[in-house]
Amino acid sequence: MKFFLPMLTALLFTLAGCMSEVTQAEYTEGKQYSLIDPPVALKAPTGQHEVTEIFWYGCPHCFHLEPTIKDYLKTKPANVFFNRVPGTLGETWDYHAKLYYIGYILDRDGAKDLHGKIFNAVHVQRRPLPRFERGNTAKNDDNLRRFFESFGYTTDEINKAMNSMELNSLLSYARDINTKSGIDSVPSIIVNGKYLTGPSKMTGTDKLNDVIKYLTTLPR
Repeated sequence: MKFFLPMLTALLFTLAGCMSEVTQAEYTEGKQYSLIDPPVALKAPTGQHEVTEIFWYGCPHCFHLEPTIKDYLKTKPANVFFNRVPGTLGETWDYHAKLYYIGYILDRDGAKDLHGKIFNAVHVQRRPLPRFERGNTAKNDDNLRRFFESFGYTTDEINKAMNSMELNSLLSYARDINTKSGIDSVPSIIVNGKYLTGPSKMTGTDKLNDVIKYLTTLPR
């Protein structure tokens, strides 16, 4: 028995080492993730990791990723700051980024799950996103206003969000992240401003949360 216990302990350490090596071999740069160089700016408080999802409301892949993201949010460590950023790849996407941030300001704590309701409206109810018309700011704003009114918000609430300095600041931040990260598709996930991954870098979403967790262990 005295001889067996040291052998068992040694075996467990060996297995743990093998598992670690398998994980590192399974997730490799250039396959499951790529480097962003230089890294993009972080919003996370000091000492916390940051996981940023970049999406577009019109993207069916982003909609289908939502359950995976929700599962991740239920189990993510307390020291991980989760951040959503809308894609700004083109004028229409930039307009819909404005849609996202107006919704964020209206439902800041997520109590009404406005983000989820918008996704559901577009991909389940087949409602069109607000139409963007180049050069027609008044019409574009009216389209946004009517869209949010359909979710029960008042004109005053919507106008307050639309005319806020915060909205302009958030849009500027989103454009900066999109440009500097070099993303060319959504959904994309950025970890600690340095590592880029997403469903397109692997077969499906089954292991995406594992990849995200792994990337938070890498040097910042």
